[in-house]
Amino acid sequence: MSVSLTSTSREAGWRGALLIAASLVLCSLVLSAAPIQWPLDDFAEYWAAGRLNAAGHNPYDHAAMLQEQRRIGWPEADADMMYNPPWTLALAMPMGTMKFHVARSIWLPVQIFITLWCAAALWLLYDGARMYTARACCLALLWMPTLVALRMGQLSPVVLLGLVGFLCALSCRREVLAGIFLSMTAVKPQLVALVWVPFVLWAIGGRRWRVLAGAAATIVVASLVAMWPNPDVFGQYHSLMASAPPTLVFESPNIATILRLAIGTAGSWPQYVPTTLGAAAVALMWYRSRAEWDWLVQLPGLVVLSCLLTSYGGWAFDLVVLLVPIVATAAAVACSGRRGLVVGGVALFAAVSGAAFAMHAAHVPQAAFLWMTPAVAIVVYGLRRLTAPPSHGGSRHGPQRHEATETPITGHRDTKPLRLTSRATEPPSHRSSHHGPRRHGATEAPITGHGDTEPLRLTSRATETPSH
Repeated sequence: MSVSLTSTSREAGWRGALLIAASLVLCSLVLSAAPIQWPLDDFAEYWAAGRLNAAGHNPYDHAAMLQEQRRIGWPEADADMMYNPPWTLALAMPMGTMKFHVARSIWLPVQIFITLWCAAALWLLYDGARMYTARACCLALLWMPTLVALRMGQLSPVVLLGLVGFLCALSCRREVLAGIFLSMTAVKPQLVALVWVPFVLWAIGGRRWRVLAGAAATIVVASLVAMWPNPDVFGQYHSLMASAPPTLVFESPNIATILRLAIGTAGSWPQYVPTTLGAAAVALMWYRSRAEWDWLVQLPGLVVLSCLLTSYGGWAFDLVVLLVPIVATAAAVACSGRRGLVVGGVALFAAVSGAAFAMHAAHVPQAAFLWMTPAVAIVVYGLRRLTAPPSHGGSRHGPQRHEATETPITGHRDTKPLRLTSRATEPPSHRSSHHGPRRHGATEAPITGHGDTEPLRLTSRATETPSH
C-alpha cells in the first residue's frame, strides 16, 4: 500500500510540474506576442551584461554596457551597470541570447512562479493550514517590494528562492540540494551575508560536507560557465569594484550608508562595519545555541538582521526576502486562533506595505525607504511575542509542577532531532511512609517525529518498589 501511495504522490508531483511548466510557456508566448512596451529598468542591465559576456566582451565596462542598452532604447546618459558577481552571468547569458522583449516575457512569469511557490512553501513549513495557502500567496503579491521587483525584472526573487528552497531541502533531508539552493543567494551576497556566517559554521561544526559541497560546486560551476566565453571576467569585475564601488556610487537605504555619511570619509570602509559586527554577533549566537540550532527557527531573524546590516543594497525591491519572516509570522498568528491578533497583524501589514506603495507612487528617493526593514523587524518581533505560548509557574506554597524535560535524539544532521519529552507531573500531596511500598506514577514520553502527526507515546506502567 505504501508503494502505491508513493507512486501516486510522485505521479501527482510530475503532473503538477508539467502543468506549471506548460502554464509558464503559454504565458511567455502570450506576453512575447503582445505589443508590450516593457520598462527599461534593472532587467536591462542583466540582459546587456549577459549578451556582452556571451560574446566574449567585458560585461562590466560602462561604454560597452551603454552601447548595448542603447539598442533597446535606453534613455539615460549613463549605463545601468550590473554589480552582481560573475557567477550571476550564468543566469544572465541565456537572457542575453534572446531578444529583449522575448527574454522579458519569459522572466516575468518565472518571477511570479518563484514568488508564489516560495510563499506557499513558507506557509506550509511554518504549520499554516493548507486550505489557506492561497492567502499566503496573496500576502506575497500584496507586499510592495514584490511588485516593484516584478516590474523591474529584479533578481531578488532568486535570493528568496534560495532561502526557501534551502529550508525545504533540509526538511526533506536533501543535503546537496540544500547547498545548491543556498548558493542561489550568492547572486546578491551582501544581502544575506549574515545567513552565510552561521551556515558555514553549522556545516563545518556538524561535518555536513555534502551541504557545503552542493553550495561550493554550484558557485564554481556557474563561475566556469561565465568564464567559458570570457576568461578574464573576474578581473573585469574586480576593476569595476575598485574604480567605482557601488557602496560609493549609490546611497543605498541602510545603516551602513548612514554611518559612512556621518563619518564623512571618502573611503567605503564604514559600509562594512555593520556587517562585520553583525557577523561576529551571529557567530556568537550560533556558538551558544549550536546544540539545538534549528534553521526554521533562526532563518527569519537572520534575514531581517542581514537586511538591516547589509553593506550595500537594501533597496525596496531587495526586501522581497523579508517575505521569509513575514509569512512565518503570518502562519504563527493564524495558528494562534486569536481573531483580534489576526486583524491587528493584517492591519500592520497593510500599513507598512501601503505606506511603501504611497512613497513609491510619489517617486520618493530610494534612500527614504530606510524605515521599511526596521518597521518589519518591530512588527515581526511584537507579533511573535504575542503568539508565544505563556509560561505558567507553580505557586510558591502550592504543589509545584515540574517542567517538561527534553532529551534530544540526534539522527540525521539536517532534520530536527527527535525528542523524548516527559510530561509535567504533579508530586502527590501525601507521601508514603518510609516503610510502606512506594508506587511510581505512569509517565509518558512522546516521540515526536513528523510535525503533522500525533506523537507516539512510550508509557511505563506503574511499578511497585519494595520497601526497605
